[in-house]
Amino acid sequence: MCAGGPKKRKIVVVTGTRCPIISLALVLFAPNLPAASVAEQRDFFEMRVRPVLAKNCFTCHTASRMGGLEMTSRATLLKGGKSGAAVTPGDPDKSLLIQAVAQTHERLKMPPQGKLADKEIADLREWIRDGAVWPESAAAPAGTGYVITPEQRAYWAFQPVRKPEPPAVKDKTWPRGPIDRFILARLEEKGLKPVRTADKHTLIRRATLDLTGLPPLPAEVDAFLRDTSKDAFAKVIDRLLASPRYGERWGRYWLDVARYSDDKLNSTKDEPLPNSFRYRDWVIRAFNEDMPYDVFVKAQIAGDLLPEKDPGKYEPGLAFYANSPEFQDDRVDVTTRGFLGLTVACAQCHDHKFDPIPTQDYYSLLGIFKSTEYHEIPLAPESEVAAFKKHKKQVDDQEAAIKDFLHAQATGLSEILAARTAQYLKAAARLDQPKADAKAIAAAEGLDAETLERWSTYLKKPKKEHPFLPAKDPEEFQSFLLAVNKEKKRIDDQNHIRLGGSNERRDLSRADLLSLARDKYFLWRDIFGETGVLYYGDKKIDRFLQGEWKSHLESMRASLEELKKTQPPQFPFLHAIQDVKKPSNMHVLLRGSADSPGEEAPRRFLAILSPAERKPFTRGSGRLELAEAIADPNNPLTARVMVNRIWQRHFGQGLVRTPSNFGQLGDRPRHPELLDYLAARFVENQWSIKAMHREIMLSAAYALSAGASARNFALDPENRLVWRANRRRLDAEALRDSLLFVSGNLDLKPGGQAEQLTPENRRRTVYGFISRRKLDGMLALFDFPSPNNTSEQRLSTNVPLQRLFFMNSPLVADQAKALAARLRGEDTARIDEAYRLLFSRAPTKQEMALGLQFLRQGDDAWPQYAQVLLSSNEFSFVQ
Repeated sequence: MCAGGPKKRKIVVVTGTRCPIISLALVLFAPNLPAASVAEQRDFFEMRVRPVLAKNCFTCHTASRMGGLEMTSRATLLKGGKSGAAVTPGDPDKSLLIQAVAQTHERLKMPPQGKLADKEIADLREWIRDGAVWPESAAAPAGTGYVITPEQRAYWAFQPVRKPEPPAVKDKTWPRGPIDRFILARLEEKGLKPVRTADKHTLIRRATLDLTGLPPLPAEVDAFLRDTSKDAFAKVIDRLLASPRYGERWGRYWLDVARYSDDKLNSTKDEPLPNSFRYRDWVIRAFNEDMPYDVFVKAQIAGDLLPEKDPGKYEPGLAFYANSPEFQDDRVDVTTRGFLGLTVACAQCHDHKFDPIPTQDYYSLLGIFKSTEYHEIPLAPESEVAAFKKHKKQVDDQEAAIKDFLHAQATGLSEILAARTAQYLKAAARLDQPKADAKAIAAAEGLDAETLERWSTYLKKPKKEHPFLPAKDPEEFQSFLLAVNKEKKRIDDQNHIRLGGSNERRDLSRADLLSLARDKYFLWRDIFGETGVLYYGDKKIDRFLQGEWKSHLESMRASLEELKKTQPPQFPFLHAIQDVKKPSNMHVLLRGSADSPGEEAPRRFLAILSPAERKPFTRGSGRLELAEAIADPNNPLTARVMVNRIWQRHFGQGLVRTPSNFGQLGDRPRHPELLDYLAARFVENQWSIKAMHREIMLSAAYALSAGASARNFALDPENRLVWRANRRRLDAEALRDSLLFVSGNLDLKPGGQAEQLTPENRRRTVYGFISRRKLDGMLALFDFPSPNNTSEQRLSTNVPLQRLFFMNSPLVADQAKALAARLRGEDTARIDEAYRLLFSRAPTKQEMALGLQFLRQGDDAWPQYAQVLLSSNEFSFVQ
């Protein structure tokens, strides 16, 4: 993702489509979105795929080539092992690798310690779907001899920010300030001229949508049109920046970077985070209060270590890390992309191939976060917290006791059943006869019918599906199986002691694999493991329990239910982090493998952004020192990255078009002097984001129309030189909010618990429930970013599904009815009011005539007419 982050393909669900035939056609024939570029695929591999393979696969499938499979290149994966090719590029479902790690294959279940995390499997699936790109020239991990060359240090992004003098220009009448002189100088250099200035209707609508995500009220437009003073637009900007709607709009942009969500990443069940909204509300408040950006940065990295001890001041910002996606450590990535515009996580397995970031730097930063742990900061009286924790411990202890009891009984039962293996194997052979009845055979032999059927199913698999089943007669196999189980139990006891009493299954399983012969381990897993032939877990084992054992289990379950009924509600708290008691450095993991530690990586800042003599961080984990290094005004990246994000949201593209990647594979600034000027002004103005808005929006460049110029287009078709305004579609949030706003239905209640975006929910979209598991259908349709990764900018797709949404969505139909009911007077007055509400202008004569002609159909025509207006491009776009 060193090219600015892979553009994800999306599967979107259209809700509210009234015609089932259309719905089916949309699913079957919707155009494919463009695949990620080769560079993006390569970097996705380095960031998301290679680390997973290194952690889980390389130990057994590099030099040792277990199962005949070598995982050192794309070619070796395609060649595969004894079971065939490991991957089928373009088709994850047919790829043995996916079947193995998801443990859906009958025999291949890798890694031995258990199924991979859902996010890891999803990343592998995406990688294979996009062609399974595997860079062939990965460098070996660097040692302490890594040297940053003068050429690397001379790269533009690593140069100190200097405030350049605005250049001289020929046209003295157009510029309104320094920003315009930088823009005009480049245009004049190319022989180009800016297009005309936008009219006042367009300008106030653009500014209001930009800063609040809502269209202006007709009264606000009228007041601006009447104000002929020189500072009329400045007064509009100041009013909008003072509105609480501003923080709701611009806070949401930061939530994209922070990969904010209201639940955990879980593919099997919903796991909401009822207190996650406190971070979202803190971000909105920080923007509304114009918290200095350097403080905003420090609060999210080390808010608990700042002098201010008010728990509502800075500590809510710690959810930037505490609300990370489950099962992945993306903290280095989100920190460096979000604040610095660098893809440091690309150096996890080897030195960064393009930027001066050695692998050691990655582990220096990771050591800071590994010396940090999740922490909850209570927002309730101590007595209430203590009572809840005491009761929760009772619930947890009871659940653990039930689990331990069931596991003990299941283990004992499996040993009892294993002692009769020979009988089960002989009986299973009889089931191959025509019309054989498992229940009858089991009853005749005094066996358990379900266990007999399990054995029969297992033995019917082709030999290659269980190659570790020895070709012995039943009695010999029974003895062998019992011996394997005994050896496994002995190794478990040894590992339990060696691992300091840990019962963590992945650790024990890793130790098992290293201690027990591979064929024995897989045989034990197939027979005695938690999905094995002889293992009966919770509920399944109940029928085997009698007498005191059954009564004991029923009593424990009843006690658990009673405890749950009387459990007090969870007290409010902040999702936060804190330093561990004994912070420590990490070692470089060779090729990203935890089984191959290399040299120690002291906790410290990036070499390219530090003095020659770097000092290790010594205060706790080092988070506060890291925050101070990032927020240092002398850091060449922090201010540049943020002002570029602000410019991007106002102009549709940043001065650097890869906002989270200022490295070699990122975009180069078309206006480097302007970028530095803005960065310098940002720091001069005490890191005020509102001051930066004001300076940018009061420029002549911001006030340009979206008009055409054939000459300009021929020389600069992408408008990199800013000769016109970029016409932009409203994003998902602004679109939904605007629909509700113009109909009079928008509920402006601020903050609080996230709510699902149901038809009954009329609050601003920023307060809607954002799910990592299943994103809302409308948000996905209109390119809302995945909350599982930090997002630098929104994609802007244009697909038929979006048009059909306006035709068929109940949301649009309901707002059209409400809009029609809101309008008062005769048809002429109602049409005029509709245009002023939706488009911030009066209708033309032709538009009025067409509207009146349509409305002659009768009273029922008004909701349809209102829906047509809401579906128009003019309503959905910022001009």
